[in-house]
Amino acid sequence: MKNSEQIVAIGSSRQPDSEKAAKEAAESILTQFTHGKSISWTLVFCGGRHDPQVVIRNLSSRLNTDCLIGGAAIGTITGDFLGSSGYELSIAAFSDVIPQPAVISVDGLESGEMEAGVTMGARLRETAHEGDTVLLFYDSIRSSPPPVLHIGSYLMEGIYRGLQGKSLKLIGAGTAGDLQLSGSYIFDGIEQKKHAVVAIVLPSFIESHTTIMHGCVPVSSFMEITKIDGSELYALDGRPALDVLTEMLGNKQAPSVTDHLSLSLTIGEKHGDPFGPYDESAYVNRLILASNPENGSVILFEADFHVGSRIQIMSRDNRLMLESVQKRTRQLWESIQDLDPFFAFYIDCAGRCNAFSGSEIEEAGLVQESVGKKIPLLGFYSGVEIAPCLGRSRPLDWTGVLTLFTRNKELS
Repeated sequence: MKNSEQIVAIGSSRQPDSEKAAKEAAESILTQFTHGKSISWTLVFCGGRHDPQVVIRNLSSRLNTDCLIGGAAIGTITGDFLGSSGYELSIAAFSDVIPQPAVISVDGLESGEMEAGVTMGARLRETAHEGDTVLLFYDSIRSSPPPVLHIGSYLMEGIYRGLQGKSLKLIGAGTAGDLQLSGSYIFDGIEQKKHAVVAIVLPSFIESHTTIMHGCVPVSSFMEITKIDGSELYALDGRPALDVLTEMLGNKQAPSVTDHLSLSLTIGEKHGDPFGPYDESAYVNRLILASNPENGSVILFEADFHVGSRIQIMSRDNRLMLESVQKRTRQLWESIQDLDPFFAFYIDCAGRCNAFSGSEIEEAGLVQESVGKKIPLLGFYSGVEIAPCLGRSRPLDWTGVLTLFTRNKELS
Protein backbone atom coordinates (compact mmCIF):
# COMPACT_ATOMS: atom_id res chain seq x y z
CA MET A 1 0.00 0.00 0.00
CA LYS A 2 1.55 3.29 -1.06
CA ASN A 3 -0.23 5.38 1.54
CA SER A 4 1.07 4.64 5.04
CA GLU A 5 -1.97 6.25 6.65
CA GLN A 6 -4.07 3.66 8.48
CA ILE A 7 -7.59 4.02 7.09
CA VAL A 8 -9.06 0.54 7.56
CA ALA A 9 -8.32 -2.08 10.21
CA ILE A 10 -9.39 -5.71 9.91
CA GLY A 11 -10.25 -7.96 12.83
CA SER A 12 -11.31 -11.62 12.86
CA SER A 13 -12.04 -14.53 15.15
CA ARG A 14 -13.28 -18.09 14.95
CA GLN A 15 -13.92 -18.47 18.65
CA PRO A 16 -17.10 -20.55 19.13
CA ASP A 17 -18.20 -18.36 22.05
CA SER A 18 -19.85 -15.22 20.60
CA GLU A 19 -18.69 -12.86 23.35
CA LYS A 20 -15.11 -14.10 23.12
CA ALA A 21 -15.19 -13.85 19.34
CA ALA A 22 -16.33 -10.23 19.47
CA LYS A 23 -13.67 -9.41 22.06
CA GLU A 24 -10.87 -11.02 20.04
CA ALA A 25 -11.85 -9.32 16.77
CA ALA A 26 -12.30 -5.92 18.45
CA GLU A 27 -8.97 -6.08 20.29
CA SER A 28 -7.19 -6.85 17.04
CA ILE A 29 -8.68 -3.72 15.47
CA LEU A 30 -7.86 -1.47 18.42
CA THR A 31 -4.18 -2.43 18.31
CA GLN A 32 -3.99 -1.29 14.67
CA PHE A 33 -5.33 2.24 15.19
CA THR A 34 -2.81 4.58 16.77
CA HIS A 35 -2.29 8.30 17.36
CA GLY A 36 -5.76 8.81 18.76
CA LYS A 37 -7.72 7.76 15.71
CA SER A 38 -11.37 6.99 16.37
CA ILE A 39 -13.54 4.44 14.58
CA SER A 40 -16.18 6.02 12.38
CA TRP A 41 -18.12 2.92 11.27
CA THR A 42 -17.71 -0.79 10.63
CA LEU A 43 -18.65 -3.60 8.28
CA VAL A 44 -19.42 -6.79 10.24
CA PHE A 45 -20.08 -10.30 8.94
CA CYS A 46 -21.00 -13.00 11.38
CA GLY A 47 -21.12 -16.80 10.98
CA GLY A 48 -24.52 -18.41 11.41
CA ARG A 49 -23.55 -20.29 14.57
CA HIS A 50 -22.98 -17.08 16.51
CA ASP A 51 -25.52 -15.14 18.54
CA PRO A 52 -25.73 -11.88 16.56
CA GLN A 53 -27.14 -9.89 19.48
CA VAL A 54 -24.18 -10.83 21.67
CA VAL A 55 -21.78 -9.99 18.85
CA ILE A 56 -23.08 -6.51 18.08
CA ARG A 57 -23.57 -5.60 21.74
CA ASN A 58 -19.96 -6.44 22.55
CA LEU A 59 -18.52 -4.90 19.40
CA SER A 60 -20.42 -1.67 19.96
CA SER A 61 -19.10 -1.25 23.50
CA ARG A 62 -15.51 -2.24 22.70
CA LEU A 63 -15.15 -0.25 19.48
CA ASN A 64 -17.14 2.73 20.75
CA THR A 65 -19.38 2.93 17.71
CA ASP A 66 -23.02 2.07 17.08
CA CYS A 67 -22.63 2.03 13.30
CA LEU A 68 -22.26 -1.71 12.70
CA ILE A 69 -23.48 -2.71 9.24
CA GLY A 70 -23.47 -6.08 7.52
CA GLY A 71 -25.11 -9.32 8.54
CA ALA A 72 -25.03 -13.09 8.54
CA ALA A 73 -22.35 -14.96 6.61
CA ILE A 74 -21.70 -18.56 5.68
CA GLY A 75 -18.04 -17.76 6.27
CA THR A 76 -15.61 -14.87 6.09
CA ILE A 77 -12.40 -13.90 4.32
CA THR A 78 -9.57 -11.50 5.18
CA GLY A 79 -5.96 -11.17 4.10
CA ASP A 80 -4.83 -13.95 6.43
CA PHE A 81 -8.07 -15.59 7.53
CA LEU A 82 -10.58 -17.76 5.69
CA GLY A 83 -13.25 -20.22 6.76
CA SER A 84 -16.83 -21.40 6.45
CA SER A 85 -17.45 -23.32 9.68
CA GLY A 86 -20.13 -20.87 10.87
CA TYR A 87 -18.01 -19.56 13.74
CA GLU A 88 -16.13 -16.96 11.70
CA LEU A 89 -16.50 -13.29 12.62
CA SER A 90 -14.73 -10.62 10.56
CA ILE A 91 -14.85 -6.83 10.76
CA ALA A 92 -13.54 -3.89 8.75
CA ALA A 93 -13.32 -0.76 10.92
CA PHE A 94 -12.98 2.60 9.16
CA SER A 95 -11.16 5.45 10.83
CA ASP A 96 -12.57 8.95 10.92
CA VAL A 97 -10.64 9.67 7.71
CA ILE A 98 -13.70 8.03 6.12
CA PRO A 99 -16.70 9.76 7.69
CA GLN A 100 -19.75 7.77 8.71
CA PRO A 101 -21.87 7.17 5.59
CA ALA A 102 -25.56 7.71 5.16
CA VAL A 103 -27.32 4.45 6.10
CA ILE A 104 -30.82 3.63 4.85
CA SER A 105 -32.82 0.67 6.15
CA VAL A 106 -36.11 -0.60 4.70
CA ASP A 107 -38.26 -3.36 6.18
CA GLY A 108 -40.99 -5.44 4.58
CA LEU A 109 -39.29 -7.84 2.17
CA GLU A 110 -41.73 -10.54 3.27
CA SER A 111 -44.61 -8.34 2.05
CA GLY A 112 -43.09 -7.73 -1.36
CA GLU A 113 -39.51 -7.36 -2.58
CA MET A 114 -40.55 -5.04 -5.40
CA GLU A 115 -42.35 -2.66 -3.06
CA ALA A 116 -39.44 -2.60 -0.58
CA GLY A 117 -37.11 -1.94 -3.51
CA VAL A 118 -39.14 1.02 -4.74
CA THR A 119 -39.01 2.53 -1.26
CA MET A 120 -35.25 1.97 -1.05
CA GLY A 121 -34.70 3.41 -4.52
CA ALA A 122 -36.70 6.53 -3.72
CA ARG A 123 -34.72 7.13 -0.53
CA LEU A 124 -31.43 6.58 -2.36
CA ARG A 125 -32.53 9.07 -5.02
CA GLU A 126 -33.00 11.68 -2.30
CA THR A 127 -29.79 10.87 -0.42
CA ALA A 128 -27.06 9.87 -2.87
CA HIS A 129 -25.27 11.94 -5.48
CA GLU A 130 -25.02 10.88 -9.10
CA GLY A 131 -22.34 8.22 -9.47
CA ASP A 132 -21.99 7.42 -5.75
CA THR A 133 -21.12 3.90 -4.67
CA VAL A 134 -23.73 2.18 -2.51
CA LEU A 135 -23.20 -1.06 -0.57
CA LEU A 136 -26.45 -3.00 -0.39
CA PHE A 137 -27.25 -6.00 1.83
CA TYR A 138 -30.53 -7.83 2.23
CA ASP A 139 -31.76 -10.83 4.20
CA SER A 140 -31.92 -13.68 1.67
CA ILE A 141 -34.12 -16.12 3.56
CA ARG A 142 -37.88 -15.66 3.55
CA SER A 143 -38.51 -18.93 5.41
CA SER A 144 -36.89 -22.28 6.11
CA PRO A 145 -37.00 -25.30 5.96
CA PRO A 146 -37.31 -25.87 3.09
CA PRO A 147 -35.50 -22.70 2.07
CA VAL A 148 -37.68 -20.09 0.40
CA LEU A 149 -35.70 -17.06 -0.72
CA HIS A 150 -36.41 -13.39 -1.04
CA ILE A 151 -36.09 -12.71 -4.78
CA GLY A 152 -33.18 -10.36 -5.40
CA SER A 153 -34.19 -9.59 -8.98
CA TYR A 154 -37.55 -8.23 -7.76
CA LEU A 155 -35.76 -6.13 -5.15
CA MET A 156 -33.34 -4.69 -7.71
CA GLU A 157 -36.11 -3.96 -10.21
CA GLY A 158 -37.93 -2.03 -7.50
CA ILE A 159 -34.79 -0.09 -6.59
CA TYR A 160 -34.28 1.01 -10.18
CA ARG A 161 -37.90 2.09 -10.42
CA GLY A 162 -37.46 4.18 -7.26
CA LEU A 163 -34.20 5.70 -8.53
CA GLN A 164 -36.02 7.08 -11.58
CA GLY A 165 -32.90 7.23 -13.70
CA LYS A 166 -30.34 8.31 -11.10
CA SER A 167 -27.11 6.39 -11.77
CA LEU A 168 -25.45 4.74 -8.76
CA LYS A 169 -22.90 1.94 -8.40
CA LEU A 170 -24.77 -0.71 -6.40
CA ILE A 171 -22.61 -3.49 -4.95
CA GLY A 172 -23.77 -5.97 -2.35
CA ALA A 173 -25.28 -9.31 -1.46
CA GLY A 174 -28.09 -11.34 -0.04
CA THR A 175 -26.93 -12.70 3.31
CA ALA A 176 -27.23 -16.28 4.57
CA GLY A 177 -25.97 -17.94 7.73
CA ASP A 178 -25.18 -21.46 6.50
CA LEU A 179 -25.00 -23.67 3.43
CA GLN A 180 -28.40 -25.15 4.25
CA LEU A 181 -29.95 -21.67 3.90
CA SER A 182 -31.71 -22.14 7.23
CA GLY A 183 -31.54 -18.53 8.40
CA SER A 184 -30.23 -15.03 7.84
CA TYR A 185 -30.36 -11.40 9.01
CA ILE A 186 -28.75 -8.02 8.43
CA PHE A 187 -27.21 -5.39 10.69
CA ASP A 188 -28.58 -1.98 9.70
CA GLY A 189 -26.28 0.21 11.79
CA ILE A 190 -28.61 0.13 14.77
CA GLU A 191 -29.91 -3.42 15.23
CA GLN A 192 -30.26 -6.92 13.83
CA LYS A 193 -33.17 -7.28 11.37
CA LYS A 194 -35.06 -9.90 9.38
CA HIS A 195 -36.84 -9.34 6.04
CA ALA A 196 -34.99 -6.07 5.53
CA VAL A 197 -32.52 -4.36 3.21
CA VAL A 198 -29.83 -1.86 4.20
CA ALA A 199 -27.93 0.57 1.96
CA ILE A 200 -24.64 2.31 2.78
CA VAL A 201 -24.13 5.46 0.71
CA LEU A 202 -20.37 5.93 0.66
CA PRO A 203 -18.93 9.46 0.61
CA SER A 204 -18.66 10.78 -2.94
CA PHE A 205 -14.87 10.97 -2.77
CA ILE A 206 -14.68 7.17 -2.51
CA GLU A 207 -14.46 5.51 -5.91
CA SER A 208 -15.12 1.82 -6.52
CA HIS A 209 -13.56 -0.49 -9.11
CA THR A 210 -15.22 -3.89 -9.51
CA THR A 211 -14.62 -7.14 -11.35
CA ILE A 212 -16.90 -10.18 -11.58
CA MET A 213 -15.60 -13.75 -11.76
CA HIS A 214 -17.41 -17.04 -12.30
CA GLY A 215 -15.75 -19.52 -14.67
CA CYS A 216 -18.90 -21.23 -16.02
CA VAL A 217 -18.85 -22.41 -19.64
CA PRO A 218 -21.79 -23.22 -21.95
CA VAL A 219 -22.30 -26.94 -22.61
CA SER A 220 -25.46 -26.66 -24.70
CA SER A 221 -26.77 -24.74 -27.67
CA PHE A 222 -29.27 -21.97 -27.07
CA MET A 223 -32.61 -23.16 -25.70
CA GLU A 224 -35.87 -21.31 -25.22
CA ILE A 225 -37.74 -21.23 -21.94
CA THR A 226 -41.24 -22.40 -22.86
CA LYS A 227 -42.79 -22.57 -19.37
CA ILE A 228 -41.75 -20.78 -16.18
CA ASP A 229 -43.49 -19.34 -13.14
CA GLY A 230 -41.35 -16.99 -11.09
CA SER A 231 -38.26 -18.96 -10.09
CA GLU A 232 -39.75 -22.37 -11.02
CA LEU A 233 -38.55 -23.44 -14.46
CA TYR A 234 -40.84 -26.07 -16.01
CA ALA A 235 -39.85 -26.48 -19.64
CA LEU A 236 -37.01 -25.89 -22.09
CA ASP A 237 -37.82 -26.19 -25.79
CA GLY A 238 -41.12 -27.79 -24.80
CA ARG A 239 -39.53 -30.54 -22.68
CA PRO A 240 -39.48 -30.90 -18.88
CA ALA A 241 -36.53 -28.88 -17.62
CA LEU A 242 -35.45 -31.60 -15.22
CA ASP A 243 -35.23 -34.15 -18.05
CA VAL A 244 -33.08 -31.81 -20.13
CA LEU A 245 -30.72 -31.08 -17.26
CA THR A 246 -30.29 -34.68 -16.10
CA GLU A 247 -29.52 -35.71 -19.68
CA MET A 248 -26.75 -33.12 -19.70
CA LEU A 249 -25.26 -34.96 -16.74
CA GLY A 250 -25.19 -38.13 -18.84
CA ASN A 251 -27.87 -40.08 -16.97
CA LYS A 252 -31.42 -40.25 -18.27
CA GLN A 253 -32.79 -42.65 -15.67
CA ALA A 254 -31.45 -42.29 -12.12
CA PRO A 255 -33.51 -39.80 -10.09
CA SER A 256 -30.62 -39.44 -7.63
CA VAL A 257 -28.71 -37.50 -10.26
CA THR A 258 -30.98 -34.53 -9.60
CA ASP A 259 -29.28 -34.15 -6.22
CA HIS A 260 -26.13 -33.12 -8.08
CA LEU A 261 -27.63 -30.50 -10.39
CA SER A 262 -26.74 -27.61 -8.11
CA LEU A 263 -23.16 -28.89 -7.87
CA SER A 264 -22.65 -29.24 -11.61
CA LEU A 265 -24.86 -26.97 -13.70
CA THR A 266 -26.23 -23.45 -13.87
CA ILE A 267 -28.64 -21.76 -16.28
CA GLY A 268 -26.96 -18.93 -18.16
CA GLU A 269 -28.32 -16.06 -20.23
CA LYS A 270 -25.86 -14.46 -22.63
CA HIS A 271 -26.16 -10.74 -23.20
CA GLY A 272 -24.86 -8.88 -26.23
CA ASP A 273 -24.00 -10.72 -29.44
CA PRO A 274 -25.30 -14.29 -29.01
CA PHE A 275 -22.81 -15.57 -31.59
CA GLY A 276 -19.81 -13.62 -30.33
CA PRO A 277 -16.78 -15.41 -28.82
CA TYR A 278 -17.07 -16.77 -25.29
CA ASP A 279 -16.76 -14.06 -22.65
CA GLU A 280 -17.73 -14.95 -19.08
CA SER A 281 -18.66 -11.33 -18.34
CA ALA A 282 -21.46 -11.56 -20.93
CA TYR A 283 -23.33 -14.24 -18.94
CA VAL A 284 -25.73 -13.95 -16.03
CA ASN A 285 -25.95 -17.38 -14.41
CA ARG A 286 -28.64 -18.83 -12.17
CA LEU A 287 -27.98 -21.58 -9.64
CA ILE A 288 -30.42 -24.48 -9.24
CA LEU A 289 -31.85 -24.52 -5.73
CA ALA A 290 -34.02 -27.65 -5.92
CA SER A 291 -35.81 -29.99 -8.29
CA ASN A 292 -39.29 -31.50 -8.42
CA PRO A 293 -39.35 -34.95 -10.09
CA GLU A 294 -43.16 -35.03 -9.90
CA ASN A 295 -43.66 -32.21 -12.39
CA GLY A 296 -40.22 -32.12 -14.00
CA SER A 297 -39.36 -28.59 -12.83
CA VAL A 298 -36.34 -27.04 -11.17
CA ILE A 299 -36.25 -24.07 -8.77
CA LEU A 300 -33.75 -21.33 -9.59
CA PHE A 301 -32.22 -18.90 -7.13
CA GLU A 302 -33.77 -15.94 -8.95
CA ALA A 303 -36.95 -15.13 -10.89
CA ASP A 304 -35.73 -12.89 -13.70
CA PHE A 305 -36.15 -15.32 -16.61
CA HIS A 306 -39.42 -15.43 -18.55
CA VAL A 307 -41.12 -17.36 -21.33
CA GLY A 308 -39.10 -16.73 -24.47
CA SER A 309 -35.76 -16.19 -22.68
CA ARG A 310 -32.95 -17.84 -24.63
CA ILE A 311 -30.59 -19.61 -22.27
CA GLN A 312 -27.75 -22.09 -22.27
CA ILE A 313 -26.92 -24.82 -19.80
CA MET A 314 -23.61 -23.96 -18.16
CA SER A 315 -21.06 -26.23 -16.53
CA ARG A 316 -19.48 -25.18 -13.26
CA ASP A 317 -15.80 -25.73 -13.92
CA ASN A 318 -13.43 -25.48 -10.95
CA ARG A 319 -10.36 -25.10 -13.15
CA LEU A 320 -11.89 -22.21 -15.05
CA MET A 321 -13.12 -20.70 -11.77
CA LEU A 322 -9.55 -20.55 -10.45
CA GLU A 323 -8.19 -19.22 -13.75
CA SER A 324 -10.87 -16.53 -13.76
CA VAL A 325 -9.96 -15.40 -10.23
CA GLN A 326 -6.26 -15.22 -11.02
CA LYS A 327 -6.73 -13.35 -14.29
CA ARG A 328 -9.40 -10.86 -13.28
CA THR A 329 -7.94 -10.09 -9.86
CA ARG A 330 -4.57 -9.34 -11.43
CA GLN A 331 -6.13 -7.18 -14.14
CA LEU A 332 -8.19 -5.17 -11.64
CA TRP A 333 -5.19 -4.61 -9.37
CA GLU A 334 -2.98 -3.46 -12.22
CA SER A 335 -5.67 -1.11 -13.56
CA ILE A 336 -5.86 1.08 -10.44
CA GLN A 337 -2.29 1.23 -9.14
CA ASP A 338 -1.94 4.94 -9.87
CA LEU A 339 -5.09 5.58 -7.77
CA ASP A 340 -3.71 4.20 -4.47
CA PRO A 341 -6.26 1.58 -3.33
CA PHE A 342 -6.92 1.51 0.41
CA PHE A 343 -9.48 -1.29 0.88
CA ALA A 344 -10.64 -4.47 -0.87
CA PHE A 345 -14.08 -6.05 -0.44
CA TYR A 346 -14.80 -9.55 -1.73
CA ILE A 347 -18.33 -10.97 -1.93
CA ASP A 348 -18.06 -14.66 -2.73
CA CYS A 349 -20.85 -17.12 -3.53
CA ALA A 350 -20.81 -19.83 -0.87
CA GLY A 351 -20.99 -22.45 -3.62
CA ARG A 352 -17.44 -21.52 -4.60
CA CYS A 353 -15.86 -22.52 -1.28
CA ASN A 354 -14.19 -25.92 -1.50
CA ALA A 355 -16.55 -27.43 1.08
CA PHE A 356 -19.28 -27.09 -1.56
CA SER A 357 -17.51 -26.96 -4.93
CA GLY A 358 -15.03 -29.75 -4.26
CA SER A 359 -12.15 -27.64 -5.58
CA GLU A 360 -8.76 -28.65 -4.22
CA ILE A 361 -7.85 -24.97 -3.84
CA GLU A 362 -9.88 -22.30 -2.04
CA GLU A 363 -10.46 -19.74 -4.78
CA ALA A 364 -10.72 -16.99 -2.16
CA GLY A 365 -7.15 -17.89 -1.23
CA LEU A 366 -6.09 -16.59 -4.64
CA VAL A 367 -7.72 -13.25 -3.79
CA GLN A 368 -5.82 -13.26 -0.51
CA GLU A 369 -2.53 -13.75 -2.35
CA SER A 370 -3.22 -11.19 -5.09
CA VAL A 371 -4.80 -8.43 -2.99
CA GLY A 372 -5.09 -9.32 0.69
CA LYS A 373 -1.34 -9.30 1.23
CA LYS A 374 -1.16 -5.73 -0.11
CA ILE A 375 -4.14 -3.82 1.33
CA PRO A 376 -6.81 -4.51 3.98
CA LEU A 377 -9.27 -7.12 2.70
CA LEU A 378 -12.68 -8.10 4.02
CA GLY A 379 -14.86 -10.71 2.37
CA PHE A 380 -17.69 -13.07 3.13
CA TYR A 381 -19.54 -16.03 1.64
CA SER A 382 -23.00 -14.98 0.50
CA GLY A 383 -26.23 -16.37 -0.90
CA VAL A 384 -26.57 -13.92 -3.80
CA GLU A 385 -24.08 -11.37 -5.13
CA ILE A 386 -25.00 -7.94 -6.53
CA ALA A 387 -22.72 -6.03 -8.89
CA PRO A 388 -22.74 -3.77 -11.95
CA CYS A 389 -23.13 -6.08 -14.95
CA LEU A 390 -24.22 -5.31 -18.50
CA GLY A 391 -25.45 -1.78 -17.87
CA ARG A 392 -27.00 -2.08 -14.42
CA SER A 393 -26.43 -3.79 -11.09
CA ARG A 394 -27.90 -7.29 -10.99
CA PRO A 395 -28.21 -10.18 -8.56
CA LEU A 396 -25.75 -12.86 -9.63
CA ASP A 397 -25.10 -16.50 -8.76
CA TRP A 398 -21.86 -18.49 -8.40
CA THR A 399 -19.78 -15.36 -8.75
CA GLY A 400 -16.96 -13.71 -6.91
CA VAL A 401 -17.34 -9.91 -6.83
CA LEU A 402 -14.14 -8.09 -5.97
CA THR A 403 -14.19 -4.32 -5.40
CA LEU A 404 -11.17 -2.13 -4.75
CA PHE A 405 -11.74 1.29 -3.21
CA THR A 406 -9.73 4.43 -3.86
CA ARG A 407 -10.04 8.08 -2.80
CA ASN A 408 -10.50 10.97 -5.18
CA LYS A 409 -8.25 13.49 -3.43
CA GLU A 410 -9.89 16.40 -5.25
CA LEU A 411 -13.25 15.59 -3.62
CA SER A 412 -12.06 14.54 -0.17
